[in-house]
Amino acid sequence: MGIPIILCGKTEHIGQVVVAGLKPEYDVIHFVMSPESGAVQIPAILRGEQSPPSDSALGSKDYSKPPVAIVLGGGFDDAGVNVIKKASEGIKPVPWLRPDLTKPALPLGPEYGKAMVARVKELLAQLEKEGKMNEEKVHLF
Repeated sequence: MGIPIILCGKTEHIGQVVVAGLKPEYDVIHFVMSPESGAVQIPAILRGEQSPPSDSALGSKDYSKPPVAIVLGGGFDDAGVNVIKKASEGIKPVPWLRPDLTKPALPLGPEYGKAMVARVKELLAQLEKEGKMNEEKVHLF
């Protein structure tokens, strides 16, 4: 099983591509579809709850190991990210990864998901190498 992470995205269609693309290195244990549900679900998972609420069938649902990072898709704006981060503060420090919206992105679709996967893997490897996996900070990919 891969390294456990939480993925936040607006559509399961793109989420499926990202979940598949992150394997085998990373195991998306939970998929969050809105800031409101993320504000409830992510703190529960960070606290180690074994059956947190869910609004998506995506993800392995293997909560035996805590997630090491939270990855947010481009559909989550600053306000949405702040809602989730505020609800999760101080529970378990993990890095939060967001797309850098100043970088050119592909149009939404399978290729968009594949491009996001490459950028997420690169940033997670860099954070791990630099020893920054226990910092509760937002990092852009």
